[in-house]
Amino acid sequence: MKQFGIIVVRSMALALLVVLMSSVAPLAQDQVEGPTTLSQVLDSKVLKVGVNPNYKPFSFEKDGRRVGVDIDIANRLAEKLGVKAEFIVPESFSDLIPMLRANQIDIIIAVMSITFDRAKVVDFSVPYFETGLSILLNKVRAAKLGISEAKNLQTIVSILEKNGKASQLVIAVTDGKAPQQVVPRFFPQASVKAYPTNEEAAAATRGGEAAMMVHDEIFLKVWLKEHMREAQFRLVVLDPPFKPDYYGMAVRKGNQDLLNMLAMFNLEMKSDGVVSRFLGQYLPVSSKVVTQSYNISEDYYGGD
Repeated sequence: MKQFGIIVVRSMALALLVVLMSSVAPLAQDQVEGPTTLSQVLDSKVLKVGVNPNYKPFSFEKDGRRVGVDIDIANRLAEKLGVKAEFIVPESFSDLIPMLRANQIDIIIAVMSITFDRAKVVDFSVPYFETGLSILLNKVRAAKLGISEAKNLQTIVSILEKNGKASQLVIAVTDGKAPQQVVPRFFPQASVKAYPTNEEAAAATRGGEAAMMVHDEIFLKVWLKEHMREAQFRLVVLDPPFKPDYYGMAVRKGNQDLLNMLAMFNLEMKSDGVVSRFLGQYLPVSSKVVTQSYNISEDYYGGD
């Protein structure tokens, strides 16, 4: 009887596996039906790239031309593929994923943070740029909460917990960007105000509508440099970033061939320092390069 029970269990498990495989197979088949994005791009000789409308130094207008780090990366990718890059600039950053899913563009290269929710509807490449979320602090507005001299997120949270003013904190974010979902995890009692663009959120923080803005450190530092006169030393970007953030290229679901190629492309750029060189064309940046090193004990014998 015991052996019979084992056979029954195994049979049931095999049947369940067959059912699962049969349910997954049509989905996989649907995803690869028809020509892939990569084959279409190679046939048309055009790579349609959705970019950020305005995010200096990654994508912005200069002398009537679209320039920036993402533009340089897209042109490099197109050159590698033997095609021409065509840049599609949406009215809003939040339009990019719907445009991708509607086949209006082939790929998104738009300093888009890799998030779980976005990965439900698009596929991301491995990161091509690593950064972090930082805080732009309005020291005048923050003084009313007792956090004007805080140097990092941990200090801000600790002070607000002690003085009971956590619910009075107002934080500016950009509508549709990753910080809008991230901020409530770190400041569950704060009021989060979303603005249509990065610039509007930063300007609202400068004007005192919010005590701080949470966004990518590069945008905050570039914006503050360009608005130092108006900021009048009332604003400061807290270093280092409190949360790592990773930018990825997004493609439609079911394009594994393109994802494989992007993985190689991004790995090559990273090993050659290409992105840092592109960034240096637009900003006088400096960064630390950290590499891992391993020491092997003298007791180890590496023979066969």
